[in-house]
Amino acid sequence: MFRVTTIAGRISACRSRLGLRALHSSKAGCGLLSSLLQTATSKDPITSQWFGQPTHATHPELVGKGETTPGISQNEYDQRRRRLAESLPDGSLAFAFSSQMHFVSPHVFHEFRQDSDLFYLTGWNEPESVAVIQKAPLAERGYTMTMFVRPKAPETELWEGPRSGLEAAVSVFGADEAWPICDFARHATRLVTDAHASGAGGWGVYADLDGEHGMTRSSQCDKLRHILQRAQAGSHVHRLTSLVQRARLIKSPAEIRLMREAGRVSGAAFTAVMRACRPGLSEATLQSTFEYASRQALVDAGSATADLSALTRPAYVPVFAAGEHALCMHYVLNNGPLRDGDLVLADAGAEYAAYASDITRTFPVSGRFSEPQRDLYSAVLNVQEQMIRLCHASSGYSLNEIHRSSTSALITELKQIGFHTSERDVETRLYPHHVAHYLGLDVHDTVDMARSQVLKPNMVVTIEPGLYVPYDDRFPKAFRGIGIRIEDNIVVGRSEAETENLSTSAPKSIADIERCMAR
Repeated sequence: MFRVTTIAGRISACRSRLGLRALHSSKAGCGLLSSLLQTATSKDPITSQWFGQPTHATHPELVGKGETTPGISQNEYDQRRRRLAESLPDGSLAFAFSSQMHFVSPHVFHEFRQDSDLFYLTGWNEPESVAVIQKAPLAERGYTMTMFVRPKAPETELWEGPRSGLEAAVSVFGADEAWPICDFARHATRLVTDAHASGAGGWGVYADLDGEHGMTRSSQCDKLRHILQRAQAGSHVHRLTSLVQRARLIKSPAEIRLMREAGRVSGAAFTAVMRACRPGLSEATLQSTFEYASRQALVDAGSATADLSALTRPAYVPVFAAGEHALCMHYVLNNGPLRDGDLVLADAGAEYAAYASDITRTFPVSGRFSEPQRDLYSAVLNVQEQMIRLCHASSGYSLNEIHRSSTSALITELKQIGFHTSERDVETRLYPHHVAHYLGLDVHDTVDMARSQVLKPNMVVTIEPGLYVPYDDRFPKAFRGIGIRIEDNIVVGRSEAETENLSTSAPKSIADIERCMAR
């Protein structure tokens, strides 16, 4: 099996002094590295030019010069790894594992989506991969990164699609060394044994070995678990995701630019959905309209080279709930009819360059709100706008405190339109979900980060109050069977003036919705 880091005499001395990244950075060394790192078979004239994801070399319209992934520079990925390494004790190892492929049926797979922590640290977007980051104060970057990935395999690639290979792991994604994934157990054993033997005070292994939140872990996790058991290093094992999520919680300017575009794309799609909506259609038609319009929003009709639609896909399975279907918080069947007089609750978002949007709008099938619908909608909208105004660091609020405020505000609004309900009824029946969550690479981003912490600048959060009135004699008859939720994506500012709503392009006021839907 081909190994990047065992290239014998011609490279061993250079590698010991400089490492593969240093060799790659020199003009003479770059050509030598390319010739040494490629197997004979990977010099196939077709597959040797392929990568497993867009790069600047192959897709300059998507990935800019100096970027590893669309919108995120090589330097930003390096800084993310540096900050992680700085938070670790000397000699510690961080293992980030890829997601697995999931199958619908034999040989029929779901679209791959990378583990968000691995993607955040590397930008690498292939399965069967591991990145190992070791804190090394004497190294040029303060850390070393070894990647274990699938090597180039032309015959396989002609059937299954391109792979980036070991060479790109070093030259494009910033690894110091790269090895075939089949060699992971052997090299992980060496890394753990050496770290353990070094006796560095406080060293640790940071890895997420158990599936959480419904996520299945890579098969390489089991191999690492056995390695740690044999090395009797169990007391040195810590969760990696807590450290990475803490970093992911505060967005960089580049990340906010991508999320701003995700919001714009989704807003254009909501506008298209409202314009297409009419009695007699199916919820499924609105869903397909949203997905098509999301891609179309990234097509510049005047220039074929400006088509960026490859950068978007649905951020999650959407909700298109007409009528009483809106009483279900996450109704995703989306197969019912649109009836005159009903509302549609649409909770959908486009992902752009791996970053999610998460927007909800509620609008009338006929294009005009009835009086009860108008009253209930106005109640939710008033509360939502009040809560958005609290999304800044100087407010001193946490998401939990904003939620408590939203509950009190909804009770006040409901009284004004004829509801006589207790706080318990609101919390358990009319408004049973939280008002907010964090947003980023994942829709429910950084799920281990407490919503009790005070908001900080450049967090991105959702604000989504709702009211869902069941068929219950305790509530006014005119409102029964109506479900309304309104959700926007908010960049937390230092002050209220610096707070940014990323989803303003999706019509939200009653006047704007009815104007958009006017026929």
